[in-house]
Amino acid sequence: MLVVAYPAVRPADALPSFSGQTGAPCSACHVGGFGPQLTPFGISFRANGYTLAGGTGPWSHIPVNLVVSPSFQTDARDQPTAPAGYGTNNFFNILGSGTSLFIAGGYSFGDNFGIGGFEQVGFLAVPGGSLVSSEATSDLAITKNLTFGDHSLLLGFDLANQPSGGDPYNTLYNGFQFPYLTPFVGPTPAASPAISALGTSVYGLSLSGLYDNSIFAEVGLYQTWSANLLSSMNIAAPSLGTISGGAPYFRLADQHTWGNNFFEVGGVWMNIPLQQIPGALSPSAQNQYTDWGLDATYQRRFGPDVLAITSNILFETQNLGASFAAGLSSNASNSLTQFRLAASYYWHDTYGLTLAYSGISGSNDSTLFAPAPMTGSASGSPNSQAIIAQIDWTPFGSDNEHAGFPWLNVRVGLQYTYYLQFNGGTTNYDGNGRNASDNNTLLLFTWWAF
Repeated sequence: MLVVAYPAVRPADALPSFSGQTGAPCSACHVGGFGPQLTPFGISFRANGYTLAGGTGPWSHIPVNLVVSPSFQTDARDQPTAPAGYGTNNFFNILGSGTSLFIAGGYSFGDNFGIGGFEQVGFLAVPGGSLVSSEATSDLAITKNLTFGDHSLLLGFDLANQPSGGDPYNTLYNGFQFPYLTPFVGPTPAASPAISALGTSVYGLSLSGLYDNSIFAEVGLYQTWSANLLSSMNIAAPSLGTISGGAPYFRLADQHTWGNNFFEVGGVWMNIPLQQIPGALSPSAQNQYTDWGLDATYQRRFGPDVLAITSNILFETQNLGASFAAGLSSNASNSLTQFRLAASYYWHDTYGLTLAYSGISGSNDSTLFAPAPMTGSASGSPNSQAIIAQIDWTPFGSDNEHAGFPWLNVRVGLQYTYYLQFNGGTTNYDGNGRNASDNNTLLLFTWWAF
């Protein structure tokens, strides 16, 4: 089966309505002026529930945005089966990695209380006009500032429809191609942690606190949308199953700024009990996934330039009682580890160079990871590794005085993904003669926000 990489969860975009609301250029919130990495101000903006202001004029009150990324992709070797609407290689899509319509903004009621967020409706269409996938991503936050003598506490109440959707650091959740745009036609490695595989099929309520602009803590509970609601939003039901009861989520981070430096280190934990497993013997049969991990961000300004380093590691334990009993897995329990590291340098917040590493490894399971052309594993292993290099140009990201501000924003980039390992192998990894290097991908993209 051929995999098309849908924009199930986009990285954070630089939205013109937020720039108009604050009066600041996109580089105030985003490293390099477009995203997805957030600057210290961008982290504060998100932690404050998208309510910080400062813009003037009519542009500061228009909440509608359109984001589109026309792209061209070519793989080192033709895919064995053509995706719907495409040939077997040299893929062009006017919508690229997906088009999204955003409603975004925030408002403060005095100095202590605010409400803000965004609602995103996105889709990806293949040549010929057929809709491949759609998404509806949202984050709604209510915040309140409290003071205790010389100390401060920023409380937040968040409703989001993806795990870690309200996390202000944006370091945990952007899939294997961390943390950038993903080629819009696969292949992608077969394995991913449950915290990311759930996508936008869930919703969660969380309570957070940022103490003295230093220590951040969040606790939340997630549940799966009903089948009817998922269908109405054109979102596929999660292949892992439906959350049973609720999935608790906990996030802790510590951040510090000194001179031109910013550093954050944190951790995350999520326990995900699942029932209604596709193919299980009983709807009440249960699998259980526990994800926990660490992340770190370091940024340093060199005058108008910036260096940003972001990393995280996630560990997952899988209790596959329902899948094992039904013959859907070879093991009753498995484990998975994902490590990602990315370093970016932007000259004048305009010209960027990024190098990244992404790797995933775990238990061999010949049933979960069976041989199949391109998408399978001859060894039953999920192990994959890739090096990602990207150069890009963001001409308007650091400027709030150009004629199109804030409604003309673009990034043009070239990204190359080099696979060191794919689904457990380097040569003939799928059992059908395909090598890991055959999946190397060159992506030429533009990324527009209006």
